[in-house]
Amino acid sequence: MKDYEKFSHGKGQKFGQGAKRIPLLLSILLLFVSSPASSKEALDMILNSKIYPYPPYSFKTHFRHSLQVKVIEDNRPHYERISKSDAANCIDKSSWLEPVAVMVEKVLEREFLLSNLFDSVSRHDERSSLLLEIDLNSFSAAWERGRSGLKPIYTIYGAADLNASLISRRGGKILLIKNYREGTEAEITQFRNKEDYAAIEVGKALKRVAARLMEDITHHLEILEADPVGLKRGPTPIKKRSPEKQGTTKKRNKRTIPSKKPDRTVLEPIGPK
Repeated sequence: MKDYEKFSHGKGQKFGQGAKRIPLLLSILLLFVSSPASSKEALDMILNSKIYPYPPYSFKTHFRHSLQVKVIEDNRPHYERISKSDAANCIDKSSWLEPVAVMVEKVLEREFLLSNLFDSVSRHDERSSLLLEIDLNSFSAAWERGRSGLKPIYTIYGAADLNASLISRRGGKILLIKNYREGTEAEITQFRNKEDYAAIEVGKALKRVAARLMEDITHHLEILEADPVGLKRGPTPIKKRSPEKQGTTKKRNKRTIPSKKPDRTVLEPIGPK
């Protein structure tokens, strides 16, 4: 057998097979290196516990009411609604798995559902006894480049701002109106994924907003639970005694005159003690 025949049928055959695998391996390697964005998943705040961790506990207080959570208005400024081509140092709308207003609505729905505060919580229950209306003013995740000595760093910002109104459908009364605004920031190196860390920061801000909102709703409903018709007529304001009437209760064998000091409104007793 000639030398070229030995090469083609022996070790040369193995060498030829290995040579065929090299272009395939190189193409796979270039696929991962050259196009990382194609394999990147959209940011999911609803189910990704790293972006928005739901609490592992529930409230001891429970109200016999059903709640609908609904985002009524999306009042975010224009720079928070920019597209991918216009995005600069911030997460644009195409990076999220769903539209921001829908995503915030679903996150709050699940947050209240897991809290066990109400019999039922839904985004679509138009016959619920309570309605939580949300006006979304800001939902921002951005970053800014800086330096710490010779080392480049990025400051990551997250902000959530919304107006919340709790309404009783039974009497059509507004039980709570309040603005909630929270912001967070963190520093990372330039080698890390800025979008992922920005999503975590805005998730922290929304988490703080949701915690404050649930505390206020719990507080107001606990007060109204003591009044059987409180949900129908709305919260009753607490009347405080005016400073002019304080200390005017007369005692036997004593008379009162105003104090000579102009900055005090309390009447002081005089006479025998």
